[in-house]
Amino acid sequence: MDRTFDEAYSDLLRPLASPTVVEPAVLADYIRDIERMHSMGHITDWQLRRAKKAYAATLKRDPRQGAPRSPETRADERA
Repeated sequence: MDRTFDEAYSDLLRPLASPTVVEPAVLADYIRDIERMHSMGHITDWQLRRAKKAYAATLKRDPRQGAPRSPETRADERA
């Protein structure tokens, strides 16, 4: 049985809002998947905003959960 887009959205939103031991790159992929679903018209603007707020709150609580940064960005921070 195929999952609906609402079920897929809910499955992606849960770890964005309260990750346990999830790799930062995986969380970034989750938000990209949600953005892709939105661009295809499968979820609403409200759902996209909700997911982005959940992701932002997660990053505020634990900045290590952010997307991987480029070597150039990391080098700039060390200087």
